[in-house]
Order: sequence, then structure tokens, then C-alpha cells
Amino acid sequence: MTKVEINPGACGFLVTVTATKVGPKETNITVQTDCEQVNEMASMITHLTVQDILGFPFGEDRVYQAAKRVIRHASCPVPCGIIKAAEAELGLAVKQDVLIHFI
Repeated sequence: MTKVEINPGACGFLVTVTATKVGPKETNITVQTDCEQVNEMASMITHLTVQDILGFPFGEDRVYQAAKRVIRHASCPVPCGIIKAAEAELGLAVKQDVLIHFI
């Protein structure tokens, strides 16, 4: 199981994503948040396979396609966080924090 916490910033809606491997190339995704938009997106991507997230031009994978339908803020980091959690759980990426920091 891989769990990530995403703090999107100004909106104040913390998000916890849990990716649980259920097969060699597939994972279940659960999302906990008070953000209605993220919850709606999460309902569309409860199960992801390697084919759902890899091999697409940026923004054309299944996660960003779901986000495009319901997330109204283009800089929302949650779709990226979901992909990072899924990749890490499937052994496709290292568990390394990502940070955008204003200086």
C-alpha cells in the first residue's frame, strides 16, 4: 500500500490518496478529501492499470481525462499526486516527495 498526502495550497482541501496493488499491473485508488471536485474525479478512477497511466502524451491518460471533466482549477496538483501514488505502488517510480515552494 502506498499513501500520499497532498496539500493543494490556497483552496485548503487536504487530500489523502491510497494506492493498493491488486495485481502485477493494477491498483485500487481511494481518495479522502472534503473537495467535491476531487471526490467526483476519484469516483471515475477507483481502479487503475499501468495502461491507464503510462504511454500517453501529457494530460491524455485516464487520470487527467477524469480531472478535465470536473476539476475547475488547472493548477490543481491532485491528479499528479494520484499518478505518483499509483506509479510508486506498481514499482514504476520511487517514493520521492514532489515540492513546489515559493521563495
